[in-house]
Formats: sequence, structure tokens, C-alpha cells
Amino acid sequence: GRIIRERIGRAEQWVRRIRDLMAERDTSSGLTFDLRWRPRTAEFEDEMDTKDLVDLLRANPSLLKEEDMNRVVKHFRSRIDHAKEMLAEGRQGDTLHGAIKEVLDYRQWFSFTLYYNRRGERERELTNNAFYKFSGGEKAMAMYIPLLSAAFSRYSEARDDAPYVISLDEAFAGVDENNVRDMFDLLEKLGFDYIMNSAGLWGDYDTVSSLSICELVRPRNASFVTCVRYRWDGRTRHLLESPQELEAAGESAQEVRAVRDMVAAAAAEQ
Repeated sequence: GRIIRERIGRAEQWVRRIRDLMAERDTSSGLTFDLRWRPRTAEFEDEMDTKDLVDLLRANPSLLKEEDMNRVVKHFRSRIDHAKEMLAEGRQGDTLHGAIKEVLDYRQWFSFTLYYNRRGERERELTNNAFYKFSGGEKAMAMYIPLLSAAFSRYSEARDDAPYVISLDEAFAGVDENNVRDMFDLLEKLGFDYIMNSAGLWGDYDTVSSLSICELVRPRNASFVTCVRYRWDGRTRHLLESPQELEAAGESAQEVRAVRDMVAAAAAEQ
């Protein structure tokens, strides 16, 4: 019971943190999102609603009445019996151990529900029907915010010195400039280390404290692609040209000179 209590407590803290972050993300169209972690209701007669079960698990065991203890025992006995039935019918897992493990998985006792709110309107659940009515940028925001939140939740279990690495292909495609700026702000606040690619995204927003940028260039349809390096310091995007700058960025001056010679040769042939 103690381990389950602690894990539920950590999950609730995470949900509160994510809800605060979501509340701060006011999109350019006045759209905000909210996340709720709702306890499930009982599925069978001898089971308890998750809320009642968690309340008893959080209580001091020495203060629980016998009838309360019996309710908890009946609940888990019913869940295990049901898992055995499903196992026998081939509808759940491969072993009894796995079925019991799933019964005791507190994450199955709750469900996440995403809500949205437009300025001046009442809050609504984000159903598929509502999602399909969003603009392209709003759809992207509705997907990115929960996605980043889930990644943050997973990484929050790691060591303090662990990197929070994510990668995005065609990052924030279809999202307008104001909301892209806000997405980078969210990445910064969640402490992510990220690798992104995009046809037009530079990432040099005032919400980004530091960024290494690589521009891939294919001069005049040459048979090679070269990399031009930049550094964003939170205020200015700097082209890295000196040997010291390039070595700090991970490239040797010899490599850069070789690439430049190739670019010049390709240009001369055109």
C-alpha cells in the first residue's frame, strides 16, 4: 500500500505541474488546454470506486475499521478473480503473474481526459469531433502539449543529472510564429534537450536561452551538402566563422576550409 500511495502522490504532483504549464500556454487564438486525471468507477459489484479505494489506502492502517479492510480485500479479490477468468479465456496476458501485476497497476485505476477552452467560452472535453474542427495550428498545439507533457513525465523519474532528450521531425509544422515561440518556451521550462529539423524553423526566439543551429546548404545543385553553423545566445544569431568558434561548435578549421573549397569549386563550374 505504501508504494502505491507514493506513486499516486507523485502522479498527482505531476498532473498539477502539467496543468499549471498548460494554463500558461495561451495560444494566439485564445485557446488553452487542461488535463484531468480522473479516478475510474467500479466495474463490478464487489469492487470499489478508485476514489474510495485510494482514500482507504492513504489512511493510517492502524485506524482502519475491519469493514474497511474487508472492502479493500474484496475489491482486489474480485479484480484477481476477473483477471483469472480473462486469462482462461485468452483475453488478458499470458501468465497469472502478469494479470495480477496489471490489477495492481495504479495507472489503470485512473484515466486522463484533455479539455480545451476558448477565451469567452466554457470549457469542453477535447473529443475527436472537436479536434477535427480545429485549425491546422490548433491541432498541432493540441498534440504537442500533451506529447511534451508525457515525455516530461517519463523523464521526471530519471536521475537529476540525466539529459531530457527529445527529437522532432518537421518540428512545429503548421504552427504560427507566436505559438512556435510559446512552444519553445514550454521546452525551456520543462528542461528538455532537443534535436529538431525543419525546412524553415531557426529557433532563434527570445524564449530560447541558447541554441546550436546547423543550416544544410546545397549550392547550385552541387553533388554535396555542406553545413553552415550558427549560435543563438538568447539575443543574437551568430555565424560561426573563426577557428575558435568552429572548434567550440565541434568542427575543425581544416574541415570548414575543405568544405568552403568544395563550394567555391562547384560554383566555378556552374
